[in-house]
Amino acid sequence: MKKIGCGLFLAAVPFLFVAMILMGVVMVITGESNTTGSDAQSEIESDMDSEYTFSGVSPEIERYRSYFERYTKENGIEDHIEILMAMTMQESGGRLADVMQSSESLGLPVNTITDPELSIKQGVSYFASVLETAGGDIELALQSYNMGHGFIDYVNEHNNGNYSKELAQQFSNHMKDRLGWDVYGDPNYVDNVMRYLDKNEPDYALGDADWALPLKDIRITSEFGWRTHPVTGQRDTFHGGLDFACTPADSILSVADGKVVEARHGNVGYGNYVTVQHAQNEFSRYAHLSSISVSKGEEVDQGDSLGKCGTTGSSTGNHLHLEHMTELGQTHLDKIDPKETLGL
Repeated sequence: MKKIGCGLFLAAVPFLFVAMILMGVVMVITGESNTTGSDAQSEIESDMDSEYTFSGVSPEIERYRSYFERYTKENGIEDHIEILMAMTMQESGGRLADVMQSSESLGLPVNTITDPELSIKQGVSYFASVLETAGGDIELALQSYNMGHGFIDYVNEHNNGNYSKELAQQFSNHMKDRLGWDVYGDPNYVDNVMRYLDKNEPDYALGDADWALPLKDIRITSEFGWRTHPVTGQRDTFHGGLDFACTPADSILSVADGKVVEARHGNVGYGNYVTVQHAQNEFSRYAHLSSISVSKGEEVDQGDSLGKCGTTGSSTGNHLHLEHMTELGQTHLDKIDPKETLGL
């Protein structure tokens, strides 16, 4: 997470002094430690990264590859370049100067760093620190980059050091209650990062039902039903669809023949979304698209592209939100679980 540029240091000394005091308070409260000393320079053994390849990292991130190569080498984690660049896609998509959102790892406010290279230098160093503390466990290190070292302590105490998404949610809830915050971290951070990476031999689910799959490769990241809202942190909200991991390079495909009845652009809620009517009481909706390639009234065949995967609207990262409705305007509770229709 985070580092301030050398050119800003002298002007920022008074601010840094106060920030470091505040960081100490936060560390006492949360049990986090952002130390990135010489221990982080040691070689960290892990064979997980060799199993992954990029599936959709943007040119905005790819242009910084030389920085990732330089600073992963400095920290002895050269085999983790893909993981770190995927993390940067999730953190900023390359659209912010603090590309790895690493200011916070120094106890500084979000986006204090204004130099992408310094953001990457600090972010890589901090990740090396949590990776070492996590014993080389990629998933545990990823979630700890998002939630702090305190998550590793929590996992060690409650599950013998073994990461799980359930523990990430529990820790998030625990810290929200403890600090009185509405949101603490992203319990889905590991899935959100991994959507930008493919295993060399992926084991994706296959559909066997009336609807075809809406993506070439399928990885479910959030089920239909009750959950804690990933954006607002509100508990016991009903998720009226099924979420799939995808990247900006992925086309969103129509699950069946039909007619486009909605093709709307927006910045809230569903963001950019398309609704296709397949029968009198059968509709499919595709939300959070980065772009839409069809128009209202257009006839589409099963497998036709409706647009590209995105993160528009109320979204924590690139994904497809798919719904199965029996009528337009239907409440979430009355919708059908797409998992059943897709045969997943």
